[in-house]
This record gives sequence, C-alpha cells and structure tokens, in this order.
Amino acid sequence: MDEQNLSADRKGANAKETFMENYYEEKEFSSLALQDLDLTDVEFFKCEFKSIIMIKGKLSACRFENCTFISSDLSLLSIQDCSFTDVEFVNCKLLGIDWTKICLPIKIGFAGCKMNDSVFYGMDLRNIQMVSCEVRNVDFEKCNLSKSNLKSSDFLNSTFAGANLSFADLSDAKNYSINPTQSNIKKAKFSLPEVLTLLDTWGIQID
Repeated sequence: MDEQNLSADRKGANAKETFMENYYEEKEFSSLALQDLDLTDVEFFKCEFKSIIMIKGKLSACRFENCTFISSDLSLLSIQDCSFTDVEFVNCKLLGIDWTKICLPIKIGFAGCKMNDSVFYGMDLRNIQMVSCEVRNVDFEKCNLSKSNLKSSDFLNSTFAGANLSFADLSDAKNYSINPTQSNIKKAKFSLPEVLTLLDTWGIQID
C-alpha cells in the first residue's frame, strides 16, 4: 500500500471525492462512510476495503479482482453488471443484496458474514465458500451449489428447491430445510442432529 491509500481520517467522505479514478491497484480503503455511492465502470485490482459503509450504494459495470472486504456494511447494495473474481468478504454485513444481477462466472467467498434476505436464484455457485455465516431468508432455488463449503452457517428459512447440493459440505450447518426429493444431495456432508430434518418430507418420527 502507498501514500495514496485512503484511511480513517476520511470518515464521512463523499463517494465522488474518494473514487476519482477508473482504475485502482493495491489500494487500501478504510474506515469510510461513503454517502451517495454511485460508481460506474471502475476497476479494483488487489484492493482492500476495511470498515467501509456502502449501505444502499450503487455499482454498475464495476470490476473487482483479488479484492478483500473486511468488517464492512454493504447492505442493500445494488451491483448491476459487476464482476467479482477471487473476492473475499470477511465479517461483513451483506443484507438484502440481489446477487443475480452480477456478471458470470464469479469466484467469491464469505466468512463470518451476515447475508440475510439476499437472492442467488438460479446462479452457478459451484465451489463457493460460505463458512460460519448467517444466511437467513436467502433464495438458493435452482442454484448449483455442488462442492460448496457451507460449514457452520445458519440457513433459517432459506430455500433450496431445485438446488444441486451434491458433494456440498454442510457440516455443523443449522436450521436448513432441504427436501431430498426436490434437491440433489448426493455425497453431501451433514452433521447430527440437523441432518434428521431431511426426513421431515416423509413425516417420519424418530424415538
């Protein structure tokens, strides 16, 4: 990181003042409360975003590659036609985001994030990392989650109808409701006692 990095003294910074270039490489953006964020056609390569607030921001045709978001709040962010390659979100709030609007293919990972009320409907999410996250009321219908790592995450009220969960790892995950007759769970990993919920479809009682 160099002297052009943006740091804690930029709290409350105006988005137009913060992102005045179309390309950023190896920059660190930290402790920024960006207001009226509306970026179009900006590229970020090997950048780090730490403690950034982008609530209800708008990103259009932006590109993120080898970037990391840490302890940031991107809730209700609009990400129209944006691309994410090798991007990691760590301990972030990502509430109410429609991920179906981003460009494919994607390569993103989530760790310790709150992702409630988001939409991934029909997306190809093979090999995605979504570990120790709060993923409540999220739409995974018809998603390809094959070989995904979903360990220790909370999927309360999330939907998986028509999803491919083959070889997925749901070890220590909880509160999921998956109908084996509607979703592919071949070779998927589950943990007791949560795995017993897979029997709910047949109304089986276990003493």
